[in-house]
Amino acid sequence: MGKFLAWKGRDISAASMQVIMTGYLLLFCTNTLMLSPVVVGSILMISKIINAITNLFAGFLVDNTNTRWGKARPYEISIVGVWICTVLLFSASPSWSEPIKIGFVFVMYFFIFSVFNSLLAASQTPYVIRAFPSRMQVIKVSSYGGIISMLGAMVVSVTFPIAMGKLATSPDGWRTLILIYAIPLCLIGVLRMIFVKEDSSIDADRVGEKIHLKEIIQMFKKNKYIWVYALIIGLFNVIQGMNVSAQYFKYVVGDISLQSIMGMLSLIMLPIMFVFPKLMKKLSVSNLIEFSAILAAVGYLINYFAGSNIPLLIVGSILSGLVMLPLSYLGSVIIMNLATNNEMHNLPRMEGSTGVTIGFVGAVFNGIGSGLIGVLLSFSGYISSETAIQPDSALLMIRSIFALIPMACMVGILFFAWRLSKLETQIPQMEKEIQARKLVE
Repeated sequence: MGKFLAWKGRDISAASMQVIMTGYLLLFCTNTLMLSPVVVGSILMISKIINAITNLFAGFLVDNTNTRWGKARPYEISIVGVWICTVLLFSASPSWSEPIKIGFVFVMYFFIFSVFNSLLAASQTPYVIRAFPSRMQVIKVSSYGGIISMLGAMVVSVTFPIAMGKLATSPDGWRTLILIYAIPLCLIGVLRMIFVKEDSSIDADRVGEKIHLKEIIQMFKKNKYIWVYALIIGLFNVIQGMNVSAQYFKYVVGDISLQSIMGMLSLIMLPIMFVFPKLMKKLSVSNLIEFSAILAAVGYLINYFAGSNIPLLIVGSILSGLVMLPLSYLGSVIIMNLATNNEMHNLPRMEGSTGVTIGFVGAVFNGIGSGLIGVLLSFSGYISSETAIQPDSALLMIRSIFALIPMACMVGILFFAWRLSKLETQIPQMEKEIQARKLVE
């Protein structure tokens, strides 16, 4: 149990950072730093496209790492860098000139996601399969562990908007608010690196073997399912990049503190995480994504017509949040399947490079979403001010970004999940053939 909790420490820390960055950075930049939405969207889009490229280098670096601490474990120190840069980012002053504000936000965002988070993402799958060697262990850690991650992120989702309403009324207040969360979450984040060791016997026969660029290129050509899963993650990241929840509750609902109610909905989803291991004995991860995408599309449609009706928003948010569960907590299982398909094509497994290929597409789509949100809000007449009354055109655009665009993305996710399910039906036979091949060798 101690190993399990230590492992989830970094996931809680990273998930909490994502809650803050995706939910409140745009609001901070427009309402406190007084930057226009299109400028902020452009900053985030460019940063995330750069992040997509650095993800590829991070995966290559992890795949070619062999130290006494292991392949992936050394990179866990990056969580400290994530939180230091997050604090610095929210410490930016509105009194600075606009070029300095733009440059500072860009640089801090670059280090958070393009450097530190890239290394964390690239090391995730190689670390988990060397800390929990069996497939069933990975499934249990991913599903039951998802409960812990969800609870941690829920605490931030519930408390942050409440604390924000009281503290984030000035630049100094924003810095204090972020420090309150950053210090304990940073300490929690390093528990994995300190207490969870890698099993050195995993791939012991491959220690010293280097992954070459040509093998990565061959992976792109031969393993078509990498791109299918990448498009699923890409569409999901468009939704994440176009997060206007803070704006929705501030201007459509009329009270941003009520957003904390949505954070508490994670409690309703917890029982689903408990049954994931049992469901996966009957359903593949792709099937779970398909079913949850259908329900999420219905949920987003409800959200569009909900307006400021909290009960309807609760129902819509529960349904729309279901797709996050398999995509966020069972991704390692899909990466393992993709790595098995690599091996079937006589390539190295390349879990790190496979994972960052997915991350590459996800980051590009996330950047597109961030860029679009700035353009769409500016086009609708959104006013960058803490005290502004938004025009009806801006309110309609916020509602559309909040619900209609995500609903369209769910249709795409449903289609690509159906395509990915074909790979998962082949995995048992692939594993038998690979094992037979190793015995002959």
